[in-house]
Amino acid sequence: MSDEKIVIYGHQASRASRPYWLLREYGKTINEDFIEVDTGGPVTGFNEVRDSEEFLALNPYRLIPVMKHGDVVLYESQAICQYIADLLGGPMAAQDAGERARINMYGLNSIANFEPNFLPMVFGQGGEEGKKRFIENLEPLLGALNTELEGREYLIGEGAGRFTVADIMMASVVGQYGRAIKFDFSPWPNIDAWVQLTTRRPAFYPPRDMKVNPLKD
Repeated sequence: MSDEKIVIYGHQASRASRPYWLLREYGKTINEDFIEVDTGGPVTGFNEVRDSEEFLALNPYRLIPVMKHGDVVLYESQAICQYIADLLGGPMAAQDAGERARINMYGLNSIANFEPNFLPMVFGQGGEEGKKRFIENLEPLLGALNTELEGREYLIGEGAGRFTVADIMMASVVGQYGRAIKFDFSPWPNIDAWVQLTTRRPAFYPPRDMKVNPLKD
C-alpha cells in the first residue's frame, strides 16, 4: 500500500462528494489525511484545473472526480469509493467476494438507474413536465429499492445490515439528491427511514455549496 496521501480532484458539490463522505466516515480529515484539489464543478462552475496538463494526464475525459494514490489513478466516483473501502477495510468494506459483488451492484444501480432521473431534477431540467416524467421513471425503481430494504436498515450484511460503502454510493444519489429537491419519500417508508439514517450521519454534513442540511429538510 502506498504511503502517499490520497488526492481527490473535484469540488465537494459534485460527484466527488461521494469519496469525500467515505473518507470522513473513516475519520480522515481533508488536507491533513487526504488532499482535495478543487476543480470547481457543475454547481459552482469549473476552474482552470480541469483543463491543465496535469489533470488531463490523469483523466483525458475531463471528468471529475479523479483519485490519485501513489501509482493508482482512477476516475468514476463509484470505482474510487470501492478502492478506498478496500484500501482502508473495516466494516464499511466488503467482507467477502459476495459482498464485494453486491457493493458493486448497488454502485452501478445508483448511477445507471437512479441518477439519470434524480440529477436532472436537481438542475431543474425539463421544467414541471420533465419532473413529472422523471418521477414516473423513478416510481418502479423506488418500489424495488423499498422492497430490498424491507426489514433492513442498510443494504449490505445479515439481518438489518450494516453501514457500508454501498449505502454511501446509493444514498449520495437517492438521499442527497432527493433531499436537495425535497423529494417526497413517504410512499416508500423503508427508503424514507434509510435516507434519514444515512444522510443524517455526522460524516455526511453538507458538501460546500450544496443546499442539504443534515439536521433539517
